[in-house]
Amino acid sequence: MFGKKQGRSTFIALLALLLIAAISYACAPAAQPTQAPPTSAPAATQAPAATTAPQSTTASAENVELRIAWWGSQVRHDQTIKVIELFEQKYPNIKVTYEYATFSDYWPKMTTEAAGGNLPDVMQQDYAYYVGFVNDGLLVPLDPYIADGTIKLEGVTDDLLNGGKVDGKLYALNAGTNSQSFVIDLDMFQKAGVDVPKPDWTWQDFQDVSNKIHDKLGVFGNGGDLTNIQIVNCLFLSLGEGLYSDDGKSLGFTDGQPLVDYFQRMLDMQQAKSMISREQQVADKETIEKNTFTAGKSAMYFAHSNQVLAVYKAAGPDRHLKMVPVPRAVGAKQSANYFKPSMFWSVTSQAKHPKEAAMFIDFYTNSVEANKIMLAERGIPISPAINAAIAPDLPPAQVEAAAFLKALQGNVSPIRPPDPGKHNEITTNIWGPQVVDPIMYGQITPADGVKLYMTEANKLLGAATKP
Repeated sequence: MFGKKQGRSTFIALLALLLIAAISYACAPAAQPTQAPPTSAPAATQAPAATTAPQSTTASAENVELRIAWWGSQVRHDQTIKVIELFEQKYPNIKVTYEYATFSDYWPKMTTEAAGGNLPDVMQQDYAYYVGFVNDGLLVPLDPYIADGTIKLEGVTDDLLNGGKVDGKLYALNAGTNSQSFVIDLDMFQKAGVDVPKPDWTWQDFQDVSNKIHDKLGVFGNGGDLTNIQIVNCLFLSLGEGLYSDDGKSLGFTDGQPLVDYFQRMLDMQQAKSMISREQQVADKETIEKNTFTAGKSAMYFAHSNQVLAVYKAAGPDRHLKMVPVPRAVGAKQSANYFKPSMFWSVTSQAKHPKEAAMFIDFYTNSVEANKIMLAERGIPISPAINAAIAPDLPPAQVEAAAFLKALQGNVSPIRPPDPGKHNEITTNIWGPQVVDPIMYGQITPADGVKLYMTEANKLLGAATKP
């Protein structure tokens, strides 16, 4: 069952292997997409209906059409398609059709497909969402496929698997481990006379840096969307709390003042023009390939470590970039960072070919050729053998990511339990439209917005509303 303390020994060992690439690396060429991305579908109005689990773990010898879905950047799309082509070569009787989207488009589309009983066989899952899918009966345990050898996990310890377990059963297999960061432009920092942030920098430091860079260079200090709910989670982690309580029945904090202060800081930076406007945040959202930071118009950008390959590629080879930890709340005593599964692979309960779905997950996890294409784009792989095999081929961005994660060792907060099933509803229906937009557009005060958020989120989670 999820809730075991997450060990770090295995993860640290994997990082050590990746750092070999600092001595020798080569950039892998980007593949070209062979299928257009899907059109975003509207979210279903009701929760997905639970369905029965697949009844067979036996692979078919007949021709099979396997469906796979994921979200991500164009780099991820291109690389994953190449992996799929390799999988089809190994299993000529399996034809794969695939669909991909941005993160924000992916979840409404999957919700709509679930409501229609049409989820793909394999779907990429997220730490914030998979428990809700499990609770709605939409994912099946992978344990039978591990037991019969379809999915092989040689050398993979529970430390790297526990994040995908519910009630002791593995529903989501870790596709890679990562952490959160701000990518900074070293040249802009140097020209503005600003030092590289220290690991324990605070949001006050962040504001000061942003303002100074803007005043000196006339560019934005921050070029990303600071209203990302994952940054808010990091804010409360640095205070020894979290976005949600351990049991998922309430928010994980009772004092909303740190969040009020955080919103006010963003408003002040917008007013000073040291951070992009809310309008630009919306325009840039989920678009790594073309946004304010990668266009060279800002000095900092929030990204998970598994996203840096796409960020570095979009920014271009002439930019000198570095990853630094997420700032802490003012007065916080612990890190705002934590190690987490970047994403997962799962088999859905609506899968027409569950055995073949498990075969694909195994191929992605254990194929050296496949992982030499992906080069840790989804985070550090869980297989020690794969890490050893790909280390010499990692491009500079992944070398930077590995070094960043190594530097975080011993200075991260414990990972929180997976977000409750209501997380998506809270984020989509409350956080964005009722809190973030009204505050950032000046329609309500940060204090009023945070009070509304805490009241309405706790109602949905089933907690007694606190005054």
